[in-house]
This record gives sequence, C-alpha cells and structure tokens, in this order.
Amino acid sequence: MLRLYWNEMKKLRRQKTVRIVALIGILLPAFCTILCMNNHYRFRNLVGMNVEFGSFLIAPFIFSVLLLTMFSLEEQNDTWKNILTIGISQNTLFLAKMMVALTFVVLFAGINTVYTMVGGIVLRNYIPDFGKVFVILMITALAAVAGTMPVVWVIILLRKKYLIAMITVNSFTIANFLLIWQLSMFRCLDLHLPILIAYRIIYPISILEYTNNLQTGLDTLYYPVKNGILILASTVIISIILGMEIGKRQEG
Repeated sequence: MLRLYWNEMKKLRRQKTVRIVALIGILLPAFCTILCMNNHYRFRNLVGMNVEFGSFLIAPFIFSVLLLTMFSLEEQNDTWKNILTIGISQNTLFLAKMMVALTFVVLFAGINTVYTMVGGIVLRNYIPDFGKVFVILMITALAAVAGTMPVVWVIILLRKKYLIAMITVNSFTIANFLLIWQLSMFRCLDLHLPILIAYRIIYPISILEYTNNLQTGLDTLYYPVKNGILILASTVIISIILGMEIGKRQEG
C-alpha cells in the first residue's frame, strides 16, 4: 500500500494540474492575509476567514481536482487495466489515490497556517500558537473534505470524460461553498447536508477567541457533535464504497 501511495504521488507531481492547484493553494491564503492586514482586522478574524475560504473552498477543491486528475491519468494513458493485471486490487488503488489527495489537503493546511501566523504578527490580539492554529485549520479542512465526499462517486462516474468531470466537480465545490456562505448568515439552517453539518460542528472549534457577540452564532449554528460526526463518517464510507462499486461496474 505504501509503495503504491508513493507511486501515485510521483505520477501526480509531474502533472501541470498539480502546479496550478498548488499556486491557488498558495495565493488564496496570501490574499486573505493581505486583506486582513490592510483592513487592520483582529487575528481571530484572519483565522475565521482562512477557515471559511481555505478549509471550505480551497481544501475541497484541492482534494477533488487532484483525485479526478489521478483517475483521469489512468484513463488517458490506458493504464488502469494494466495495473490491475499485476495483482493490485482496484480497491487498494482507489484508497491510495485518496490518501495522496488527502496528503495535499494536509499540506495546504500547513501553508494556510504559515500565512495565518505571518499575518497575525501585524494584527491585534495575535496568539503565537502555531500548533493550535494548525490543528484548527487541519480539522476544519478535513471536515470540509468529509462533507464534500459525495464528489468521489461523481469523479468515478465521469472520469472518462475529463472536461465534463472537471466542470461538474468544480461546480459541486462552488455550490457547497455558496451553501456555507448562506449558512454563515444563518440561512439554510433546515438543510441537513453533509457539508453544512461539517461547518456547524466545527464552528465552535474555529473560534480562536470567544467574545459575547459570537454567542448568537454558537446558539444558532449548534448541531450535536456526535450526530454530526456519525453523519460525516457515514457519508465518507458510503461515498467510498459507492465509488468503488461504480468503478468495478465500469471495468466489468
């Protein structure tokens, strides 16, 4: 499994798509940081902005685009069946690709943290705790990816039509982010979609510094954590199993 993981990582690093995704992953946190610095926001505002834009827009984008790229590479090079004939199971290959995509999400959380800390140096109420900020940004990014996990079976279903798949995947990511945007304004509270549940259960975690005016948001967005984790875990498991089954049927 580990060897397969490194092979997938090597194949992906040679792709132009990775460079574009990496550039976006570097530029957006920089933009948020500069915006907060120019407007003299507090450090907690910068963290909140990087959670909303970084974790719930860029992290799912990175995950889904890279995963699609890896599956599309096999189709373009006609190597999928060849790999399976040398004794590697389709499920193992599937999981290896997902692990690679998740690795880039974690790396992005690290980059996001660095920019956040750099911006924090010149902002008010700076909290020099790299570990705490990294944990916040990583947990929120992984929760967002879990909430976006249904994109996996969409990727598998459309992987042979790269352009259509890319448009669909990005549209899905943007639609999810727009729902998050509405939720942050206390709308869409009656929708129990995985991505919205992810945002609601991590919202208390994303608050770096509690103030009284945040209590309304905490009360309004409250969602039972255990129920939320169960729904997200079920979403991940079902999406992976469904993706694997769709892949097997396509190859069968």
